[in-house]
Amino acid sequence: DMTAPTPKESTGDNKRMSFSSHLEELRSRVTRAGLVLVALFFVGWSFFRPWLERIMVAPHRNAIQNLAEKGIEIDEKLHVLSAVESIFFDMKIAGIAALLIGFPYLLWHLWQFIAAGLYERERKIISRYFPMGVAFGVGGVAFGYFVLIPTVLQFLYEMVNRDLMEPTFRLADYFSLFLMLTLSLALIFQLPLLLKGLGSAGLITSDILTRYRRHFILGAFVIGAMLTPPEPVSQFMMAVPTILLFELGVLLVRLEDRTRARAKR
Repeated sequence: DMTAPTPKESTGDNKRMSFSSHLEELRSRVTRAGLVLVALFFVGWSFFRPWLERIMVAPHRNAIQNLAEKGIEIDEKLHVLSAVESIFFDMKIAGIAALLIGFPYLLWHLWQFIAAGLYERERKIISRYFPMGVAFGVGGVAFGYFVLIPTVLQFLYEMVNRDLMEPTFRLADYFSLFLMLTLSLALIFQLPLLLKGLGSAGLITSDILTRYRRHFILGAFVIGAMLTPPEPVSQFMMAVPTILLFELGVLLVRLEDRTRARAKR
């Protein structure tokens, strides 16, 4: 029996804040979070630049080293075409590092702000799903960093016809590819959680997902083609995890269906 939550369920202190109070709290939390991010950015940019650069270009260097074992020699250094290109690169990776390191603090402020306007039941749902979303996102980033990106780069570098061309790989192009694949995987790895949420809401069932499995497999390869360079290896390596994540989502929805069926007995 689904009933609308009463005002007593609204927040932990059983009262809602006024609109002006919400704005003031938002301003305060954004200011504090922003100051922390700025501080982390300047620390990373000032003291850890070489370390951050090595971390960022590690997939490129791994691809080069794998090719060297095959007898294909390529310069490990990424090329810059302007004096400011490396500076912008350092600023970007310092910003990414600041976001990653400051993520728990940002998350805490975000949760404190959102939770003030949620009912107890809504807070429980988010508390249950959000950690899984973070875990899946980290898994997607790790898969890209250690598996997908080095493999894709190795394939792309190996495809260059060295009898006709002299490969010169640019830092900005590498960073764009790295960022695109990383963000894409972080989002795609949310698929099981998305399907589980839709199943919990009663919008889909495992039977519906199974019925449209072939359509999704085709869609996975289309998505892979849209999010990767125009070559088969990266498209395949993007599509296969997407299909496996879909199957995991089907399993989670099936478990949800069984739980709902037992509750109706």
